Amino acid sequence: MNKKITLLLLSIFIVAVAVGAAVAAEAKTNTEIKMLSEKTLKNGDAIEFQLKDAQGKAIASQKVNISFEANGKLENYSVITDKDGKFYLVLKNEELGDHKVIANYPGNDKYNPSKLEETIKIVNGESDAQKTDANSTANTVRYDNTTTNNTTGGDNQILYYDAQYNFYYNQWGIIVGGQNDGADAEEIATFYKQQEEKGSTNLE
Repeated sequence: MNKKITLLLLSIFIVAVAVGAAVAAEAKTNTEIKMLSEKTLKNGDAIEFQLKDAQGKAIASQKVNISFEANGKLENYSVITDKDGKFYLVLKNEELGDHKVIANYPGNDKYNPSKLEETIKIVNGESDAQKTDANSTANTVRYDNTTTNNTTGGDNQILYYDAQYNFYYNQWGIIVGGQNDGADAEEIATFYKQQEEKGSTNLE
């Protein structure tokens, strides 16, 4: 009799745990990625995206993976959403024509994952955006999201962290690592600010 009661209690416990896990999974908030920029772009332009939750609220400080098709191969990047949930990929020296771009948000314990796949067309001409030294063929971006404002990098560099636009730059004002490696930090910050203003205007 005691054995049957024990098995019954164990079964009830397992069911309760399963139900609890299912409820916890459903409690996550759905997310959505939208492309804010036009689908026809020029080298020098930025592909602009935004990550939002199911209520349309921007999700900041989240890592999003971007895959860009160039020369028949996918180039992979990781970026961090800004305070408005926006993130960018700057185009430079890419071949004219159609390119597939995939933005993939892996989610976390609070948000469900989401994915966006689009095809953009790069056409000949000069970009309306401010010229920068950004290079879309740089290595994958890495951020550690530390709260410190500076750290010591290689070659005796002092690295400073721009929390607003999520990049590191050295004492000479040059970005170190990531998509905009080697670019002028002030120019990139100005460019991103212009893109934000342009994106806000498009959303009105």
